[in-house]
Amino acid sequence: MNILFVTGHPAQVHNFRNVRLDLIHDGHRVFWLTTPKDIATNLLDVYDIPYTILRKPKHNILSQAFVMLRNLVWEIAYLLRNHIDIVITRTDPYTAIAAWICQIPNIMLQDTEHAAVSRLQGPFARFGSAYLEPECFSISVRADEIRFPANIELSYLHPKRYTPSSVETLLGIDAQTPYAIVRFVKWDAFHDSQLVGGFTIEQKVELVQRLSQQVKVFISSESELPAELEPYRIHIPIERMHDVQAAASLFVGESATMASESVVLGTPAIYIDEVGRGYTDEEAREQLLWMYRPIAFKEALKASEPQWISGGVRECIEKAVEICSPTFDRQAYARKHKQWMATKIDASAFLTWFIEHYPASVEKTRKADETFWNQFK
Repeated sequence: MNILFVTGHPAQVHNFRNVRLDLIHDGHRVFWLTTPKDIATNLLDVYDIPYTILRKPKHNILSQAFVMLRNLVWEIAYLLRNHIDIVITRTDPYTAIAAWICQIPNIMLQDTEHAAVSRLQGPFARFGSAYLEPECFSISVRADEIRFPANIELSYLHPKRYTPSSVETLLGIDAQTPYAIVRFVKWDAFHDSQLVGGFTIEQKVELVQRLSQQVKVFISSESELPAELEPYRIHIPIERMHDVQAAASLFVGESATMASESVVLGTPAIYIDEVGRGYTDEEAREQLLWMYRPIAFKEALKASEPQWISGGVRECIEKAVEICSPTFDRQAYARKHKQWMATKIDASAFLTWFIEHYPASVEKTRKADETFWNQFK
């Protein structure tokens, strides 16, 4: 088959890169389209994935309408010219309509609830031939949605797909030096446009200063840092970040993806955000991740907040300090992590199977029992 992947956010490169390798191994031809979001093209280059760039709209309705029309027309021609048999995306508006017009199956993968119902994704979910979500997805987008027992991060960080490499030389530390990874984001993704953000500048400084009293701190930031925090910025090849996360004592930050990646890798994680995700909710319920809201104190939480929301920024900073202290029970955390991982599958193995056996895979997955899922563990 001729199979097309379309990605935008850099994390989506990780979502599909192993599936691409599996499909090529099985004799399929694989194509890749991407929008130039942050380091997405850098990652594609690192993993030696040939790609074609789609135009990226600006954050206004006129730009979005123009670019959507241009990309739609261009993609229709691309699909027909390359005789594409099946398309794999998250929920991409241009591709959804182009594939529908060309009568080409479009398998959609989704794990972000507020993005799934946003004006740039929600209206286009109906065009997907199949709509896949993790079991922890907290809303229903389509009556015929299909769920699988894995976080999307397990498509590239499942133990069958990834083994961490040592990072002491990379970070300039010795093996006994504990460290924390702190992540700040720009809040410019389209699904973040109505969110208030995470830490203020003052809170960022306090968090790093408090953690620095116990561990070495490395900051990964999409945006400019205050002058006093710039010395903490991490400088490593982008493809080594998972190695660094795997050996950290703590991850704390504003990125749901990196928080979940850290959990999958066995690293305690703290995540602060206004809305959360189904997968971070699940990890919080399993006490593998701690979730906080961008408010001052726990007392300011809304009564409607779920019980696994542990408070505001004050409690967030105190928990980060606690996890980095010698009193934190890492053995108990490791046991919980092992039990949780035993319930999950290799998401890439499942998606590869689903693509190669589509459309019969739809009905087979709907009837799936534990024996069925065990083949992907």
